[in-house]
Amino acid sequence: MKKITGTFDIFVQGYDWGCGVSVICLKLDQKLDSLKKEDVQVLEKKKTTDFSRIPEFPVIDTESYRTILDAYLTDENGKRTEGPSDSAVIEMACTPAEGSPLLFNMHTQLNTWSDPYELHVSIDGYETDIDPVYRKKYTSADMFAEETFTASDGTVYRYVHYEPEGGSKVLFVWLHGLGEGGTENTDAYVTVLANKAAVFAQQNFQETVVKCNVLAVQCPTYWMDDDGKKTNFSGGRINAGRDSYYTESLLELIEAYKKQTGSEKVILAGCSNGGYMTMVLTIRRPELFDLCIPVCEALADKDITDADIEKIKDKPLYFVYSKDDTTVPPALHEIPTIRRLLEAGAKDVHCAASEHVFDKSGTVKGPDGKPYVYMGHWSWIDLYNNDCDADGLKAFAFIRDHLK
Repeated sequence: MKKITGTFDIFVQGYDWGCGVSVICLKLDQKLDSLKKEDVQVLEKKKTTDFSRIPEFPVIDTESYRTILDAYLTDENGKRTEGPSDSAVIEMACTPAEGSPLLFNMHTQLNTWSDPYELHVSIDGYETDIDPVYRKKYTSADMFAEETFTASDGTVYRYVHYEPEGGSKVLFVWLHGLGEGGTENTDAYVTVLANKAAVFAQQNFQETVVKCNVLAVQCPTYWMDDDGKKTNFSGGRINAGRDSYYTESLLELIEAYKKQTGSEKVILAGCSNGGYMTMVLTIRRPELFDLCIPVCEALADKDITDADIEKIKDKPLYFVYSKDDTTVPPALHEIPTIRRLLEAGAKDVHCAASEHVFDKSGTVKGPDGKPYVYMGHWSWIDLYNNDCDADGLKAFAFIRDHLK
């Protein structure tokens, strides 16, 4: 049997539920006359958490064959060709259960890049010896650039940012959830790839909602950390109060980036831990933000004072949550806070509360063939897809209307 060797690059696509390696771009040591999906197999080897073993949730080595959607030869420009060619593309399915290069650890509650992450490619009719470790990684968030910022208190942040051609006077700040923080085996791109947050820099949002600069900051630990040392995290839960260790340093970064880009208006949005931080920053500096979008926010109503309510009652606010959120129960968070805001005379507070979070695109099905149902906490999915509805007001329309 003839031997074939080669290397490959991968493309990582962000999806509602997370991200997945959807494409392999092969470079072989010899030309093939043809290639089709039936000719290839891809065995994925990586680290995963065994969610079936409770409460240990051990990290284990796993391997599984990927679902091949298509395979074909490409020319020097990456276009499909009938061959012969030494370049090829393999397209693979990605689902909530298949294809992620990230490892979510239940004990740390963090997403990290799986190490190792290997894709063993075999081609029928050949003794295949293709390096299983990718050479380069391309992603659906590559429009972002990565930078670092050191605050005056010494806190070092990694962040990704996007600046549209021609610039913008609007800044959109996105604050990630618990899983996207950390410093080990991660990078700031995780903040916009571990779910579909890169949407704010993509065409639909930029052209139909608002052309804006986008800033996504990675927390060194988690936004609800009260001392920067994670001492309020135990047993997978955070005992948070009304302020974060990172409040002042994050405000410093946002103000610096606002000045750097010449932005005049600032949109602040975040989910879960980032929703908590959205509330904390809005309360601390309401004049800095023009409108705020807390998503499944984790600042408990009991930790919000009447003085806090007075400070933010005139701020345009758009709350997003699902009624079946058991991680951050709305009855202890958004519902009483919104009620207090309205009682204080708030006129521009909106609530998009769904019954459940489920796939509305028609592309992801559950075992019963019906739309895939996500955890109730994952209401950020509805924001990314503009599926939020606050008495007829969509989230993207809320943003656009306030920036006219």
